Amino acid sequence: MQLELVDFRSPEVERIWRDLDDQASRSFFTSWGWMENWLACLPRDEAPELAVLRDQARPVSAFFLRRAARVRLGVVKSRALYFNITGNRQLDELVVEYNGLVGREVSIGVLMDSLPLDWDELFLPALRPDAFGGLSELVFRGFKVRIERTVPVHFVELARVREQGYLKLLGGQTRSQVKRAQREAGDVKLELASDVASALAIYEEMVQLHQASWKARGEPGAFADPWFDRFHRRLIAKRFAHGDIQLLRLSNQHGPIGALYNFVHRGKVLQYQSGFASFENKHLKPGFLAHTAAIEHAAAAGREVYDFLAGDVRYKKSLGTASTQLTWAKVQRLRLRFLVEDRLRDIVRARREAKARRLQETD
Repeated sequence: MQLELVDFRSPEVERIWRDLDDQASRSFFTSWGWMENWLACLPRDEAPELAVLRDQARPVSAFFLRRAARVRLGVVKSRALYFNITGNRQLDELVVEYNGLVGREVSIGVLMDSLPLDWDELFLPALRPDAFGGLSELVFRGFKVRIERTVPVHFVELARVREQGYLKLLGGQTRSQVKRAQREAGDVKLELASDVASALAIYEEMVQLHQASWKARGEPGAFADPWFDRFHRRLIAKRFAHGDIQLLRLSNQHGPIGALYNFVHRGKVLQYQSGFASFENKHLKPGFLAHTAAIEHAAAAGREVYDFLAGDVRYKKSLGTASTQLTWAKVQRLRLRFLVEDRLRDIVRARREAKARRLQETD
């Protein structure tokens, strides 16, 4: 297996990516629709190269690879590689979930053998469970695979919704809360965007609701970053006609309850962002109402899954009927500097824990 690096501006990039993704399209976040938008929106100096794995000159797998020099803790230098991301925290707020190769799956060992020699660590964020055949911590041939964290993903199995009804699948407390919220809200209307103009209108309303909610909590909100907003406006404009984008608005006689921004890919509805109105009536739970309406609509439309994406927050766990997980990993060469870094982090962690214990003892 040989690896070829291709400039992201080459006309070959789209052809190679589409051909490989068509063989087994596993994630909207690695579809050409998402990737094309990402490449078009990235600052030129942050753009990656296309890495193509070839078997006897034939492309079999691909991913985007960014190379950058990094310094951590002021002393730990690293020649870093980033897999389908840039390594720039601001730009990577998009989060490429269910990350992995397009085309044939290969083992992490095959990937390591194919990479160029001038690197120290490879960052592998938000990997789907089957990426590289499944990853676990191990040391092999001068490399260490490190699992940095795993994050639950809660989702709803829509075939079960069609068979039994959504509310019957929920726990007793959540089911009661949804029913109470539905009574408090009265007659509600679910609107789906029908064209790009109406999609952008619901998107703008969703952003306003989202930002107002986060600002009330003293946080900037995802859409405070103009680059993040431009990315999604372009994505909606480019991909709505392809059926990849879903914008929904739920309202009652008093006005908007909430708006949802979803992606649709091969039978799956991926719940990406949301914005909800604020109500003094705490029993009128706008998130529960909007997601329930969207889930029931997706089930009626014959979809397979309504996916809340990564995050173990309470509402996702309460409204989901099953779960999986994504893995954030990195592969490091066995370098002394990384052993020093681990030791420094252990010292910092121990000091923080000791300080926390002292504060508890004096309370």
